[in-house]
Amino acid sequence: MRSRLLHVLVDQLSTCATTGSYVPRTEDEELEVVLTALKKNPADNRTLGELARAFHMSERTLVRRCERELGMSLTEWRQRLRLVNALPLLRAGRSVESVALDLGYATSSAFIAMFRRLMGTSPRQFVTSFPAAHDALVTAPARRSRM
Repeated sequence: MRSRLLHVLVDQLSTCATTGSYVPRTEDEELEVVLTALKKNPADNRTLGELARAFHMSERTLVRRCERELGMSLTEWRQRLRLVNALPLLRAGRSVESVALDLGYATSSAFIAMFRRLMGTSPRQFVTSFPAAHDALVTAPARRSRM
């Protein structure tokens, strides 16, 4: 029963308009520069402090802007970005280990733990059970929360 409901959910989500809401965007120009750099290189493992210094802001300012503009921490935003980048690679048959390393994880175990936390299943089980799920994620309607 649960599997059938999940399939129906994925089917319904796949008909929604594209907005990329799973990885929220910002209209804050300074924060967008940081996010664009991370989008170009999802494997970038710089700390919050390192990113703030690299983009000429304080760590506290970066934290506040993420919470205000994205409705989440930069860590959560990065995990979502990596997840969205991982799905097409996994669907293309790449191994979990190679995807994990390409996305900046030190081990496949760390990647699998993040994937399970966000998706409720392992990467391989998710791709096998829901082959259209990546399309559903990137086509879900925007629901940006503000703190």
